[in-house]
Amino acid sequence: MRRWPGVPMKVRVKLFQDYKQYHDPPDYELELPAGTTAGEIVKQLGIKGPELAYLILIIKGKRVYEDYVLQDGDELVFAAPIGGG
Repeated sequence: MRRWPGVPMKVRVKLFQDYKQYHDPPDYELELPAGTTAGEIVKQLGIKGPELAYLILIIKGKRVYEDYVLQDGDELVFAAPIGGG
């Protein structure tokens, strides 16, 4: 599907672990303009400090970074590393 600049797209956001505190409910859908990056969602949620340092963003089972340009239908997952010991 071709998207035009400024045309809204839908993205699902899922927050796990400590990131759940940034939005209630932690699983929700956003309508965003084309060209929105994952980093813009991070900033919109106000994630800072240690939670920002450990943040892992995932789309389609793969890690992405804040400069990733979101696509219509993406599911952006916010997670932290899981340690063992």
